[in-house]
Amino acid sequence: MRFAFFDLDDTLVDARTALRAWSVDFAAEYVTAEYVAGVEDAASDVFERVDAAANWPAFVADARERYGITAPDEQLMAHVAAVYPGKFVLDPAVRHGLAELRAAGWLLGVVTNGSTLVQQAKVDSVGLRQHVDVVVDSEAAGHRKPDRRIFELAAAELGVDLGPHGWMVGDRLDKDVAGGAAAGLRTIWISENDADADLPREAAMRPTRIAASITDAFAIVTGSGPA
Repeated sequence: MRFAFFDLDDTLVDARTALRAWSVDFAAEYVTAEYVAGVEDAASDVFERVDAAANWPAFVADARERYGITAPDEQLMAHVAAVYPGKFVLDPAVRHGLAELRAAGWLLGVVTNGSTLVQQAKVDSVGLRQHVDVVVDSEAAGHRKPDRRIFELAAAELGVDLGPHGWMVGDRLDKDVAGGAAAGLRTIWISENDADADLPREAAMRPTRIAASITDAFAIVTGSGPA
C-alpha cells in the first residue's frame, strides 16, 4: 500500500504568516508600552521570542518574565490555543493535491512536532482532517521528529509498514528528511527555491528528491510509481 506522510508547519500550511498575525493580537492584549515602544515593535518581539522558543510552554514562561505579564500560564496557553490556529489557512493547491493523491489510492498522514492542543487545533481550523487519514503530533506520540518512533506510531495508525514505498515530505532537513530516512522512507525536502543551498554532509539529511514547493512535492509523489 502506497502512503505519504507530510509535515504540517511550513509544509501543508504557512506557519510563519500565521504566527506573525497572532503575534500582533498577543502583543496588543498582553504587552504594554512599559516594555516595548509600540504595537508593531511588540509584535515583532513576540514573533522572534516564539520563533526562538523550544515550545509553547517555554515561550509562555519567557513572555511572563520579559513583559511582566501577571496572567497565569494557563490563560496564556488558552490564548494560544484559541487564537493562533484561527490565523491559518489551507491553500486550495494543498487541498487539491491531497485530494488527487487520495483519489489515486494513497494513504496520507500528518506527522508534526508540537503540542497536541495547538497542532490538532490547527488541523481542525483549516479543515485538513478530512483530507488525510491520520494526524500524529509529537506530544501525544511521546517522540519528536527525527526520532523513528513517531513514524512507527504513525504507520501503525495508518495500517502500513514503513519502507521505501512510503514518503516523508517536509521543509526541515534535520527533522523531516532525517526522520523519514531513519524510518526507511523516501524523502522530499521542500526547499522554497533554495535548492542550490549546500546540503549537509550527513547522508541522513540528504533528501531523495528536492521540491521547490508543496505543489512540486505532490507531483513527485503522484508520479512515483504504481501501487
